[in-house]
Amino acid sequence: MILTMVRHGQTYYNNRRLVQGRINNALNETGKKQAKAVAQILKAQHFDVISSSPLSRALETAYIISKKLKYKQPIEVLPNFVERDFYHLDGISVDLAMPLIRTKGYRYPGYEHDELLINRVAKQAYELASRYPDDHVLCVAHSHVIKALLVKADPHQFSFADYFLSNGDIITFEVKNKQIKFISHERHPDA
Repeated sequence: MILTMVRHGQTYYNNRRLVQGRINNALNETGKKQAKAVAQILKAQHFDVISSSPLSRALETAYIISKKLKYKQPIEVLPNFVERDFYHLDGISVDLAMPLIRTKGYRYPGYEHDELLINRVAKQAYELASRYPDDHVLCVAHSHVIKALLVKADPHQFSFADYFLSNGDIITFEVKNKQIKFISHERHPDA
């Protein structure tokens, strides 16, 4: 399976540089424009399935993309591609939260640490691949979900601490035989 992940468009929290985790924020106007721009880029490809995290910012991005691509099926909601549970860090400045998040092995009661996140996200990717082994699946999700796939694919090249994803970035993987392989990262043109 080819899995193309898109980071959702910008929200008010993204613009203000606040951790939003599972806070259910909608896209702002910039985020809607980013979703349309990503759809233009993706028009050159065919997707058998379009899916999304259950959070509204991802679903709205997926919906905008699906309309531009003239996709006629329902968007498949993937609960295990929901953003990391940042717990006590939700709503605070990214600048204050990042030193903790970037600390290897960071744990706090209620916080979804790296190992839990990677296992959850990989399980969802493998389950998708078992249902769509020869298909091209598009999924709109979140920065830490996509980073979890990157770290699972190659922990020597990627990390939660040092790899940046902009809203609207497109990252492609191959998922086969319970292996995840990184293929490409296309930066959003306005990033």
